[in-house]
Amino acid sequence: MRKYISILLITCSLFSLTGCEENQQTSTDNQTRDYTNLFSALPEQIIYPTDNPYSKEKEILGELLFWDPVLSGAQNVACASCHHPNFGWADGRAFSIGSDGVGLGPQRYGNETTPIHSPSIVNMAFTGLTMDTQLNEFVSGPYFWDLRATTLEEQAIGPIKNPVEMLGYHYSEAEIFDEIKYRLTTIPEYIDLFSAAFEGDDVITETNIAKALATFQRKVIANNSRFDLFLRGDISALSEGELIGLNKFIDVGCADCHNGPLLSDNQIRQDEKVIETLDAVRTPSLRNISQTAPYMQDGSQATLNDAISLYEDREDLGVNINEGDFNDIEVFLRTLSSPVYNHIPERVPSGLPVGGNIN
Repeated sequence: MRKYISILLITCSLFSLTGCEENQQTSTDNQTRDYTNLFSALPEQIIYPTDNPYSKEKEILGELLFWDPVLSGAQNVACASCHHPNFGWADGRAFSIGSDGVGLGPQRYGNETTPIHSPSIVNMAFTGLTMDTQLNEFVSGPYFWDLRATTLEEQAIGPIKNPVEMLGYHYSEAEIFDEIKYRLTTIPEYIDLFSAAFEGDDVITETNIAKALATFQRKVIANNSRFDLFLRGDISALSEGELIGLNKFIDVGCADCHNGPLLSDNQIRQDEKVIETLDAVRTPSLRNISQTAPYMQDGSQATLNDAISLYEDREDLGVNINEGDFNDIEVFLRTLSSPVYNHIPERVPSGLPVGGNIN
C-alpha cells in the first residue's frame, strides 16, 4: 500500500516574505521533506476478510438493516439514528441519545445519553492499516473508543446489545437476537434478501446480520482527499498555506500519534490523557474530520480550532502548539476530507420509519 515517493516541498523562498518571517522558528522553510515515513495514502479499493467476502446482495441487505429500526429493542432506533450521512456518518452531538431518543442530530432529545461521543463510521474498512500494510492485505480493528471489538462484524452488533444505544430495557442482551430473528422471519422481503446474500437453510442469524452490516459499513469510505492525491505524487494538490499547516502538524508533535494512512496509530495511552477527567481512549482518525463536529471523546469542542487549542503548550503530551499555529493546522486538516457515500433509502422492509424516530 505504501508508495515510496519522495515529495519535494516548495521552499520558503517561494512563499511570501511575511510567511517566512512568521514561521522561521519551525522547519516549514526546509527545502525538501519526505512525508512517506509518517503518512501514506489510503488504498483505492477495499479489501474484504476471507470469512466475509464481498457480495452485492450482502451489501444491499446490510444497508437496509443499517437503516431499519427493526434491529432495536423497541423498534424505534436504527444504526443510522446515531450514524447519519448528514453529520459525516456520526450524529453531530456531544453525547448520543439512543434507545429512547426522538429527532436527529443536535435536535435529538431523550432521557438517556451514551457516556462517550459517537464516532463516525467513515473508513472503518481501513481500521488497523499501518504504514507497513501491503496493498492487497486485509487488516482489522480493533474498534470502539476502548478497542474492545477485534472485527468490524463484532463491532456491528455491539450497539444492538447495548441498552442505552439500541437494546433498551424490554429485552435482555441474551434475548434480543432471538426476538430480531423472529421479526425478520415474518417479513417476506427480508427472507428473500437473506437467502440471496447467504447460503443454507437457516440464514437469518446473528452472525449473518453482523456480516451484512459490516459489509455495508465497509462501503462507507473517504479515500480520495487532496491529501491522498498529494501523497500519491501530485504536489500541486495542496496549497502553500496547507503545506505550512502540514509541516507545523508534524513539527509540533501532532504526528507522533496521528500518523499512518488514517492519521491515527489506533493506540490507547493511559498516561497521556488530553482531558484529565475522562478515561483514556484510542487515538481517533482525522480523516474527514471537518465533517464530524463536535470533537474529542466527550464532544466538548465545538470547532476544529477549539479542539486544536486543547494542545496548546501540552509538553506533557509531547505536543507544543502555539496559538499562532491553530489556524495553519486547521487549514491542513481540512485537506483530509473526501467525498463519501451518502445515500439514504426511501424505505426499509419492515415498513418502520427509515432511520428510526429521527423525523
